[in-house]
Amino acid sequence: MPVNNRLAERFARRCRDLLTVSLAFALLALLLLILERVTKLLGFGDPAELADALGFMDDLFLRGLRFDLKLLASTLLMPWLLLPLMLILPERVVRLGGSVFLVLALAVMLWLGLTDIGYFAWYHKPIDVLIFGLLEDDTRAVFATMLSKPWIPALFALFFLLLLAMIKGFVALFRWLRGRIQPVPVAPVVWLAGVLVLGVLARGSLDGFPLQRKHASVSDNAFINSLVMNGVFDLYYAWRDHGVNSAALFQRDTLKAYGLESEQELLRKAGYDDGHPLIRRSRAPALKRPVHVVFVQMEGWSAEIARLDGPENQVLGHFRRHAAEDHFFLRFLATTYGTNPTIESLLLDAPVTPLSQSVARQTRFRMSHVRPFKRQGYDSLFLSGGYASWRNHDRFWPLQGFDRYLGRSEIERRFQVDASDNPWGVYDRYVFEYLEQELQQADARGKPLFSFVLTTNNHPPVRLPKDYERPPLKPSLWGFDDDDEEKLSTLSGYHYQTDQLGRFLDWLKASPLKDRVIVVATGDHPLRTFVDRSAVRDRFLRYAVPAYWYVPPALDRLKGVDTDLPASHNDLFPTLYELALPDAEYYAFGTPLMEKRRPTAIGRGAHQQYLIDEGMIDGRSDRLYRWADREPGVLETRAEPLDARQRRLLEQARYRRILREYLLVQDYRTARKGSVQR
Repeated sequence: MPVNNRLAERFARRCRDLLTVSLAFALLALLLLILERVTKLLGFGDPAELADALGFMDDLFLRGLRFDLKLLASTLLMPWLLLPLMLILPERVVRLGGSVFLVLALAVMLWLGLTDIGYFAWYHKPIDVLIFGLLEDDTRAVFATMLSKPWIPALFALFFLLLLAMIKGFVALFRWLRGRIQPVPVAPVVWLAGVLVLGVLARGSLDGFPLQRKHASVSDNAFINSLVMNGVFDLYYAWRDHGVNSAALFQRDTLKAYGLESEQELLRKAGYDDGHPLIRRSRAPALKRPVHVVFVQMEGWSAEIARLDGPENQVLGHFRRHAAEDHFFLRFLATTYGTNPTIESLLLDAPVTPLSQSVARQTRFRMSHVRPFKRQGYDSLFLSGGYASWRNHDRFWPLQGFDRYLGRSEIERRFQVDASDNPWGVYDRYVFEYLEQELQQADARGKPLFSFVLTTNNHPPVRLPKDYERPPLKPSLWGFDDDDEEKLSTLSGYHYQTDQLGRFLDWLKASPLKDRVIVVATGDHPLRTFVDRSAVRDRFLRYAVPAYWYVPPALDRLKGVDTDLPASHNDLFPTLYELALPDAEYYAFGTPLMEKRRPTAIGRGAHQQYLIDEGMIDGRSDRLYRWADREPGVLETRAEPLDARQRRLLEQARYRRILREYLLVQDYRTARKGSVQR
């Protein structure tokens, strides 16, 4: 037989085998991706919300199919392009290699699909940049947390069972198809057509722009939109976002990226002018002796759990009386949805994270909220129940103005206690006792102290001291059984840290320092795995944390302030400056609580969620969800367009985010330029 004929026959057989294995892969992969989408839809969707969104289901699955086909085509394109080069290899090797490659691709899709489902169960949203906490966080503690949840090991077991089933199905389907697809004499035409079809599908579009994340919107319902892409694309875009946050962000021209001509235009659109300057000067009264300031960031401090404190559900412990005596805000939003992002947002007004592990980790940022205290002669302490080296904190935060960063090792050394079995940090009791000693020593020296305190014990897995006594707790208030040990453990962690805060306040108010210390406490984010708050009606509860203030009576300008005013983390430091620091310059990204008024009050939340008096604005769809009448904190499920005032508030908030990003980038570039010149 002529050589050309033998090559043609070999190419025809290879083309047949590739077509067969591609079809087997595509059918199984499509089934897998569709099941992933349906599982998230039925498992995490609110029935009432889904009933309202029935008209969007066709668009959801059709757009989702386009993303799925884009993924499959991108995976298959490489072996199809390499087919002519594989003619030199034995047929058995090519067939086996192609099968192994595609089985591995199926395994990755299965793993990421289950991960996305688990992420929905944990965070009530698809995979995003927080997933990189597995590598950037305390990895051992993260896995200890994961393994403490019985459904996570179950996901691992399910993965292996499904993978075995898929491999068997793949082999059987391949053999069945191979017996029915014969080599064709026009194999080059089939191959070229396959490459062209896969190329079009991999692009995902025939118009001017390829299919990408911005097309993953089929309705004004954020949950429905979150289902359009699959786990692989969710991880891909999370990786891209992570890369932007840590590198590319600091290289690009921020103004140009957002279509702005100048810094002045950005300031104007962000709402700043001569009457409302970006850098304000505080009007706090001059003090004979500066007060000490304590800022406590409480782990997983949900507002909705605090609301249901009572005799049968004593989640507040010793803190109960202080919540009643002082200023306790429950209509309040966390600006981010993670511990480290909240620290950076609170202390730096940072709209991107993680800065402490980014290319800008050695930059001294002007927006640091520690600097106004340092300019007025304060000592500054970052006191964490966790390890000081966590996320590069012990190196990063001293650059931002802290004199000392102390973690669990130092706390355990001072109190001569053995390391607790909590993977996240030392018991909160010792954190607050350490703080008491630091305040007494600072007061004895006659120098004011600013302390930023980080608790950890409410982080799952909850590990509490052996002598901890659980008070009456009632999971049935949230629809669980009262003997549900997992929910009781979660509520116990909440009670323990809140009770320890209350005991610290007991000590403070009974001490000579009671008139010389201001205390503010807030949560980093709500408890994410206690109750499923992914429904539209729960949009506020998903991000709501308390904010507590103790201010000595002689300085208390918060008297008479309505605790139902919309507010968020970015309002806390401006309020502190107006209470504690006379004539201090600070960046006015938030509004002091004593200056808020209902028509213009706004709280900035995570994921483009904004709290106003009428309800919650979803900045991704530019829609308002009004408060429902039936119970506090619950929203209507139907959205409505924004009016002119609401749209103005939203636009201003968006440009303030851009401005904060712009200033961070400018600081980084200035620091880099100075380093090069030196």
